[in-house]
Amino acid sequence: MLYTSNSQEETKKIADTFAKTLVGGDVVFLEGDLGAGKTTFTQGVLESLGYTDPVRSPTFSIMNMYPVQNHSFSKVIHLDFYRFNSPEEVRALGLEEFLEDPKTIFLIEWPEKGTGDSISIRPTKTIHFRTMGEYDREIEIN
Repeated sequence: MLYTSNSQEETKKIADTFAKTLVGGDVVFLEGDLGAGKTTFTQGVLESLGYTDPVRSPTFSIMNMYPVQNHSFSKVIHLDFYRFNSPEEVRALGLEEFLEDPKTIFLIEWPEKGTGDSISIRPTKTIHFRTMGEYDREIEIN
């Protein structure tokens, strides 16, 4: 599905629609250039799931966990692999127990920097973000 967004608010509305499709165990790859809207989209997903505290980019923390209520899952893990140079750095995070938890959803920015043959993180959904102008974005959900 291809969407066009002209603002952060529109990106969050698209994220709200997408959030309704999530089920426990989903692993969502968020792909796109810097500033393309990946974290804004994640904020919209979490708002849709009822999370009310601030949602920040995990660029420096690498991983943020958010508890959510009243869903087939109870936790959203937001990861950012931008600063990684190899899949071994992902393995060092010890994500295996979370990946096996059907009550967890993953939203992963820059997945290409931390996945490969040596790490078994495979997406159930992939979202591509394309910057089309200062505020305009194409968001393709597969």
